[in-house]
This record gives sequence, structure tokens and C-alpha cells, in this order.
Amino acid sequence: MKFEIKALVVASTIAVLTPLAHAGGVALTLSRTSALTNVSDAAGTWQHEGGNILKSGVKIGQYALHRRVTTGGTTAPLNTAMTTLTLFIASASGSAPQNITLQGAHDFTAGNFRGSVSAASNRYTWIQGGDAGYSSAGVGVLSLSITWAGASQLTLP
Repeated sequence: MKFEIKALVVASTIAVLTPLAHAGGVALTLSRTSALTNVSDAAGTWQHEGGNILKSGVKIGQYALHRRVTTGGTTAPLNTAMTTLTLFIASASGSAPQNITLQGAHDFTAGNFRGSVSAASNRYTWIQGGDAGYSSAGVGVLSLSITWAGASQLTLP
């Protein structure tokens, strides 16, 4: 009897939690408006870019992205870079924007990114830990997707 109850509790818990796995998601377009800038130093190269964030073709904010190539650490055979991408979501004039920061790795061979949401301002704390990835959608354009556990009703503006 005890075994049957434990099995029922485990099965019920799995059934309840399974729908939460990546229940929400958003697709954004990052459109670069600055020149892609490479800055070399003794340890490697920084790569900087910035631009607009679009959701369904509507501008919702701006982004700043930097990649770090460290000689001997991210170079061949990996051909990758440590990447930090911060999304600045438009807010009322005169106040600092809400923001979401993603960290992970950019693969120069495939031109894509894999990482997660590492930080978010108060309005978007629920997205922390969400999976993130982008791929090239043309010159100066990235298709970014973020998925999170939790309610699918939660979304970015």
C-alpha cells in the first residue's frame, strides 16, 4: 500500500511539473544598427555591436552585445567566444530601462549562440534561468529565442 501511494505521488508530481518545462517563449529579432567592431588586445579580441530589438516587427527596445575571444581558450578548435547580450526594454521616459542579460557561447563556424538568461531587472525576474539561442537571419540580423519554465502567459512586451 505504501509503495502504491509513493508511486502515485511521484507520477502525480511528474504530471504536474512536466507542462512547466519551457511553457513560455518569445521570438525576437535583433537588428544591428552599429558597425560590428573588433578590438584586439594582448589576450585576444573583443567584438561589440548594438541595435534594435523587434517583436513581430515592432521595436520594443535596444540591445548591446559583446563577444570575447581569448587566445588559447576559445580559439581553434572551438572557434567560439564568450558572449554577453543585454536587452534594454523601452520604458517610460526619464527612467532606466528594464533589462535582461543573457550569457553563453557564440559559435563563429555556425554563427549561432547558446546560453541562458543570467540576470533581469525586477519586472522580468521570472525569466532568469531561461534558455536562449540565436542564429543569423541575414547580414546584421539575428533571430533570438528565449524559452522559460512557468506560465506561458508571461511574456516580454
